[in-house]
Amino acid sequence: MKLLRYFSVIIFFVLSNSASAQVPVYVAAYDYPPYFSDVLETDLTRELVRLLNEHQDSYEFLIQIIPPTSRYESLSEGGCCDVIFFESPLWGWSRSGVSYTKTIPLVSGKERLVTAKKEGRDQSFFDSYEGKTLGGVKGYHYLLGGKLVASDEAKEKYMIYLADSRIINLRMVLGQRVDLTVVNDELLAALQGSSQVRVDDLLLSEKASFEYDLHMLIGKDKSMNVKTLQRLMRELGRKGELDTLFKRFNMESFQLYRPSTMR
Repeated sequence: MKLLRYFSVIIFFVLSNSASAQVPVYVAAYDYPPYFSDVLETDLTRELVRLLNEHQDSYEFLIQIIPPTSRYESLSEGGCCDVIFFESPLWGWSRSGVSYTKTIPLVSGKERLVTAKKEGRDQSFFDSYEGKTLGGVKGYHYLLGGKLVASDEAKEKYMIYLADSRIINLRMVLGQRVDLTVVNDELLAALQGSSQVRVDDLLLSEKASFEYDLHMLIGKDKSMNVKTLQRLMRELGRKGELDTLFKRFNMESFQLYRPSTMR
């Protein structure tokens, strides 16, 4: 009986030390569907975190929800997080003063104006913002008048209602509470056939307003580095996990990552 207790203590000690040996990696996540959303049933960030945790036991990836306006601070020295998934360096990072490294791009995306379908409404509706209310999201960046500006700056020049979610923007457009909003093609693809938003009831601008590549950004001197993260992604890619993930969200056409492209 004593011998059994002795081995039980050893097993508990080994398992406890194994669990505690995992290095926590905090992933900053803000509402940007389909990459992260509290409104949708799931999203790419949650699913990728799950895959990364199932794939290895050296690191434990943990989602830390933040507002979009805190993304720079989150990766700063002393910030709450180590990495942020599916982020563009174009979105204010050069002015943030925060040091970071980036993986090779995973996704190539586009944004475009959308409005509700209405009799007599055509592509000319997108030619001017005059007299129209634009739905936006706090902390996002928009290409307006040929310049990429933060949402608070855009509010000074345009009639903009700022919500907390792009899904809310779409619902407000369909409910004709705002005239226009900007939406990413990836979200429109993910919403096809969904009961969340009827994409078929939207009139889409034929011209994309902004194009971008999305990377994983890693803060300086954090518990994760770009070399290790790319290795983990490469391993998931070779197993076919990432292709399956993008396909699940109807995003194969936006996917830049392939096992052969990530070193």
